[in-house]
Amino acid sequence: MRRLLILVVLCLVPLVLFAKDYKIVKFPTETVGQVTFDHEVHLLKLKNNCTECHNGIFHVIRKGKPVTMAEMEKGASCGACHNKKRAFALTECLRCHVVKNVTMTIPNFGSLPFPHDPHISAGYGCTDCHNKLFKAGGPNTHVSMASMEMGKSCGACHDGKTAFSVTGSCTKCHIVKDINFSDDAIFGHTYHLDKKFKCSDCHSRLFIAGPKSVRYTMNDMQKGRSCGGCHDGRLAFSVKGDCARCHKAPKDVKFKAASAQFPHKFHLGIYVCADCHSGLFVGGATSKRFTMADMERDRSCGACHDSAIAFSVTGSCDRCHKETKELQMPVHRLNPVPFSHKLHKGLFKCDDCHFKLFQTGKLAKRFSMKEMEAGKSCGACHDGKTAFSVKENCSKCHPVRDIPYVADALFGHDRHLKALSCYDCHSKLYIAGPGNKRQSMAAMEKDRSCGACHDADIAFSVKGDCNKCHRSTANITFQIPTAGSLIFSHEIHTSAYKCDDCHYKIFATGAAAKRFTMKEMEGGKSCGACHDAATAFSVKENCDRCHPVKEISFKGTGARFSHKFHIGMVSCTECHDKLYLPGPGNKRYSMAEMEQGKSCGACHDGKGAFSVVGDCQKCHPASKAIRFDFQGKSIGSVIFSHKVHVARSYLCGDCHYKIYPSEKVRKPVTMRQMEEGKSCGKCHGFSMAFSVKDSASCNRCHKREQEEM
Repeated sequence: MRRLLILVVLCLVPLVLFAKDYKIVKFPTETVGQVTFDHEVHLLKLKNNCTECHNGIFHVIRKGKPVTMAEMEKGASCGACHNKKRAFALTECLRCHVVKNVTMTIPNFGSLPFPHDPHISAGYGCTDCHNKLFKAGGPNTHVSMASMEMGKSCGACHDGKTAFSVTGSCTKCHIVKDINFSDDAIFGHTYHLDKKFKCSDCHSRLFIAGPKSVRYTMNDMQKGRSCGGCHDGRLAFSVKGDCARCHKAPKDVKFKAASAQFPHKFHLGIYVCADCHSGLFVGGATSKRFTMADMERDRSCGACHDSAIAFSVTGSCDRCHKETKELQMPVHRLNPVPFSHKLHKGLFKCDDCHFKLFQTGKLAKRFSMKEMEAGKSCGACHDGKTAFSVKENCSKCHPVRDIPYVADALFGHDRHLKALSCYDCHSKLYIAGPGNKRQSMAAMEKDRSCGACHDADIAFSVKGDCNKCHRSTANITFQIPTAGSLIFSHEIHTSAYKCDDCHYKIFATGAAAKRFTMKEMEGGKSCGACHDAATAFSVKENCDRCHPVKEISFKGTGARFSHKFHIGMVSCTECHDKLYLPGPGNKRYSMAEMEQGKSCGACHDGKGAFSVVGDCQKCHPASKAIRFDFQGKSIGSVIFSHKVHVARSYLCGDCHYKIYPSEKVRKPVTMRQMEEGKSCGKCHGFSMAFSVKDSASCNRCHKREQEEM
């Protein structure tokens, strides 16, 4: 018998920054899932004496080897205490190994739940099955029912003596239910089992149970397959002609594409199922849909609906199609064109158009405007006599709307249609629909697009009359790689200038727009054309007039830099770009680098301003508690409280940088090194504070989850 292999090694590793919780430790095992070890329960029994186990049974530094149950029974690992004398015996499996219902996957059938609880309640121990019959934790190979009947797997007990037999007792383990098929047909397992049929009468002779089962057509059944193996008119009623015995309430069939409906109930009052099935219609997945043209040739419904047996499929549309749809006709390069059945039905009959002018469904054909103007499709009526002409009445069918463009510009179709026809612009200047091309303002000034008319002769010019199309101006945000975002306010500038004072003399718009550097602006380009200290404030040395500044927080250290405070004393150029590169390209410096004169240390040297050495709280107004982590899952979190130490009158410089170096050169420190006077051990262990060597003081630093929250 293969023993259960359990990884039960509590492994403490060298102390490093940032710790994990150690209240509950979870160990994966090779065969029986996960085992949990509760420190709290054990510490309560041992009166918080960690050294009872560490380092005698479990080493806190070295990673231990996996320990088997056989080794534990000889006193190793957990077995040192769990020997039925000091603590419960190892044979009490369920005290550590949690059991649950097991889902067994059965090929070509699905899944079967195995419940542990009834078997344990019946007095069976874990070793009665594990690992004699089943490998705990899996994977277990599939055992067939034939093998079980020979005493393997479940069949070792379920033999008709020890427990019910696996032979002929299928439903005691396999849950059966009534099965719903298409067309409202139901197979009743309960009904057939009550009739004394055995599972093996059908499975797997006629049916393969589970996900690989096969659905059969009525034609297959009539040939003796599936239900037809018994329902042949001799053993049981025939599958042929007795449809209602299984199909209790056939549904009306709805044809969504055409809003048509076939009422089974109405037809069953006149006919029997076999009159239509399967001569005219094949039901189910192999059913075929027929067009109206097919029906007019006596196919499908047309076999009866020929005006002799029943009303004709030709010209009696509303007898089956109870409602008509408002159509959206897709048009290449244009928006869809709506067609109203409701409007036309008020004037015409269905067969005035169908199938004389229009074919339906898959046979439908789309016609071009040129074909319509020649009398085809809509043009048969819309010829300027029977109805308005398809020519030069575009907007009566093609919906037009005002078209919004960027920069809050708007093209008004209605306004232009009062003076122009569609043909004046389409497709001379514009290709309507998705194939249309957007033109720049520069292109319009060369008579392209709107500029063909808006040239100051036919209509106002596209150049200089911006506000006639652009209804409003928007503030523009410029993303500057080195200085964050900059906002340009149109509102402020349009109150003093006209649009063409800047466009296109100083600024090009759209794709032709170019970004300029501050150096180029100082040379008179872009904003610098006006912001030269004569017309408006200079772009030089007035940074904060355009570039928004903010207070900067350094999350990792809790430090803050105040732009507002510094701008009151120094100019932007004092720091930018000498000490700092603004924006995302900026580099963060360590305190050690600042002490060497870099970054803030260039001024904060004790001469130009207070020193970066020893005046920590002037920039770090709030110190945070620090959570130390460990490279393992078996030691609790350690919280270092700045607040507690500051309250005991310690200064930042007492520890920084005497005991703790800067963050970039900090190294992990072990408990042994602390006991030798390093790190926390500098004070904790030399009469200045409780000792790191005192095992009774472990919990003063290593906090449990509820103490940390």
